[in-house]
Formats: sequence, structure tokens, C-alpha cells
Amino acid sequence: MKLNALLKTLGFLALAATPVVAGTSAPAKNPKNPYIAPPVNDDLGITASIGYDSNYVWRGINYGQHWVRAGLNGALLLVGGAAEDGAGSTSLLWDVNYGSLAGDQDSFSPNIGTLTGGAIKNTASFQRLQLGAAISHDFGPAAVSFGYSFIHNMGSLANGSGMNGVVGQGYGMNDIQQLTLGVNTNLGPINLASSANYDLFNGGWYFDLTAKSIITVTDAISIVPHAGLGYGLNYNAGFTQASRNLVGGGGFLTNSSAQNGISGWTALTVGIDFPIKLNSRATLTPYVAANLPMGPYKNLARSATSYAGTPVGGPATPFHSIVYYGVTLSVRF
Repeated sequence: MKLNALLKTLGFLALAATPVVAGTSAPAKNPKNPYIAPPVNDDLGITASIGYDSNYVWRGINYGQHWVRAGLNGALLLVGGAAEDGAGSTSLLWDVNYGSLAGDQDSFSPNIGTLTGGAIKNTASFQRLQLGAAISHDFGPAAVSFGYSFIHNMGSLANGSGMNGVVGQGYGMNDIQQLTLGVNTNLGPINLASSANYDLFNGGWYFDLTAKSIITVTDAISIVPHAGLGYGLNYNAGFTQASRNLVGGGGFLTNSSAQNGISGWTALTVGIDFPIKLNSRATLTPYVAANLPMGPYKNLARSATSYAGTPVGGPATPFHSIVYYGVTLSVRF
């Protein structure tokens, strides 16, 4: 009797000491080293941004003052290769961007509205919508991408009324449909990116090369110096043939050698970004930069001229050297 009672007691204690198993057993609690669940990566791979630029400079051309913009971009992993097998990864990259000159402060028509005299005004409006997609493959040492972008130009500068005050004479800008082949790699602390761009609608090539380096100041603040160089081959920036031929200083490319597009170095752009990490998802990036026209662009820089004694509002500042600045707020989702 006493032996049976003792065995029952020992069996009960052993059962009580056995952990209850329901699926995966819970980790034992240790007050000195508490269990912390790993962070969950719930990113959608999308970044939204809004920004302001004192001047809108694109491919060496200063389109105007006070550019306000917004954008979305993202990356969708299509094929993921393990780092150790050297297979790399393939992703779909996409972006949507919209910008507008606030207050119609363009740089192409300093005398528009003043053909009979009066104060100089920059009154042409300009907006731009850009949609793009590309397939990118990361080989490890370098990433290669191939994509398409559609650029829709809007406003009086695009429809021609910002050049001569009259719509329907073929002045202005066409939309741009562009194929792009890009390469991105790192040389030590320097990131290099280059692209070749062909305009399917307007013709002409544009090539660029950019370099940047990231200097970490604190966990939240960095300094990013960068420089870019452009080269055009029969390049016209989407301006119509009528705009390129417009006489009297009112056109985009007015010298005879450039009426079919420019060929040569376009501009050197240098600048410094100052990314500030506000939290794990938001970054504020002020910047300052300088655009320095070269070759054909430099030759196009001039003061507004007159035709038959009348000011026609020709491009006075799109091709002048300029220092500009801006800021971008980006949030990752």
C-alpha cells in the first residue's frame, strides 16, 4: 500500500514537471535574457516623395524657377538568387513623377507679354508627368537595367504659346518616349551609374555618367557629394522642329548647326545632398547643386535678343550656369 502510494506520488510529480506541448514549445523565460521576437519586414517596396527645387534642371537645361514635385517609385523582386550561388536577382523597377513650375516662372520667355515694352516677365507655365518601368538584374559586381519611360509635357511652354504667344504654329514641345539601358556599379566608396537613352518619338540619343559617395556623419545624418556629365547625339530635348528653327533668338536651338539636334557634351552638374533620417521610414534630404553648361549648350547661352527691333523673348537663361537648391521628403512603405 505504502509502495503503491509512493509510486503514484512520483508519477504525478513527473507529469507535473513535463512541459505541455501544443505545436511548437514556448521558449523558457529567462529574466536576464528575455526572448525578443525578430522584427517583421512588412515593407511594400514603395517610396513616396514630395519636394521643391529652386530651379528645375533636367539634362543640363534650366526650365524655370520654383519647381514643385511629387513621386512614387518601387521595386518588385521577380527572381531572387542566393548571394552565395552568384545567380543574382531580377527586379521590376517602376516610378511615377509629376512636377510643375509654381507661378509660371519659366526660363525660356523672359519677354513674353512685353512685345510693346514694359517689365520683363517669365510667364510661361510648364508641367511634366513621367511614367517609367524597367527590368533590372543585379549580377553582384554590377546591376544592369533596361526600361521604357513616357514623358508628357504640358503647359504654355509645351503647347507653344509660351514661346511666341500663338498656339498652332508648331512651336513648343513633343512628348518623349524613351528607351534606356543603364549600368550601376561600385568602385570602392564611389557609386557609378551610366545610361544610354534613345527617344523613340523625337529621335536623338542622350548619354550620362554620374558618380556619388556616401559619407556617414552620424547614424541619422550623411553627406553625399555627387557629379554628373551628359552627352547628346542629335539631341533635341523633345522641342519641336519649329521651335528649334525659330528665328530672332526665340527658339531652343537657333544656330543652324543645331537645328537638327545638338551633338557634344551638354553640361556638368555637381552638388551635395544632406540626407537626414527622421525615423526608420522617413528621410529629409536638402541639397545644393550647380549646373555648368558645356559645348553646344554653352554656345547657346545668351541674352534675350530682338528681331526687327522687337524683343521676342528668346531663351536668356536656360543654358546659363546656375546654382540651385531644394529639398525632398521621402517615406518608405
